[in-house]
Amino acid sequence: MDSLRPEILTWTALLARWVDFAKASLALPADDEGDRWRAAVPAVINLQAVTFALRDLDRLPADERSLGRDKAELLIRENAGELARIWRGAMMPQLLGELADDARHAFEFSAYAGVQELVWPGPGTMVMPQIDLGRPRGTLAMMQPGTIVMPGEPVSWWADRDGAAIEAALPGCMKQQPRIPRQVYRQIDDHGRIRADLIAPLDADLPAGMPLLVPLLERGRPVGHFTVEPEAWEAQQRAAMQGDLVPVTKSDQPGHDVMES
Repeated sequence: MDSLRPEILTWTALLARWVDFAKASLALPADDEGDRWRAAVPAVINLQAVTFALRDLDRLPADERSLGRDKAELLIRENAGELARIWRGAMMPQLLGELADDARHAFEFSAYAGVQELVWPGPGTMVMPQIDLGRPRGTLAMMQPGTIVMPGEPVSWWADRDGAAIEAALPGCMKQQPRIPRQVYRQIDDHGRIRADLIAPLDADLPAGMPLLVPLLERGRPVGHFTVEPEAWEAQQRAAMQGDLVPVTKSDQPGHDVMES
């Protein structure tokens, strides 16, 4: 079988590939392996369809995304389980395991569908203020109050919630719509001095450094909280800085394209 992984395909191209895959399965030998592949056709198609649909989840109204994710999660579980059942007692082809992993990865990052990001443009630094976030809702990450923010760094991102209160509290920041949320990693040298900040998308390999954006909510569920008093945190950073600004670099890995909004 040719590769079935749908990296850069439109729905039309993917449909054509499914049709070709289904036709090719009919010509497989009438042996154990051929029977397994024929039985796997519906699960393969379902997993690829779910993967594509999850990537387009931001096209749905915000109040419909949660139901879409729940349905996708169920389909992934059922069809990945079906592939495991079909290949029970035999080595499953690597390709099929990758298809199931692609669907799970798409589900994981569907939590960020329609994500909005606030970036401090400068000039100079900004000290992150305390913000009243209201009742828990959606998915949210934010820099801890007292964080010294460098120009170009994201200070907060959210999905499936109203960000008006955050925007109002940070009037100098610009709102953007990244494909994947970003994290800022503050890198410290062996002497405890701040060496640089690195901005990287969440789907990049985990770099060295202390993450500055704290995950606070995931689909309305509290998952984290701030741990240091703002004044003490700001003083700690200033003592570790070697000047007024910290060098900022961006990951060259894909995933951080943004659109201003």
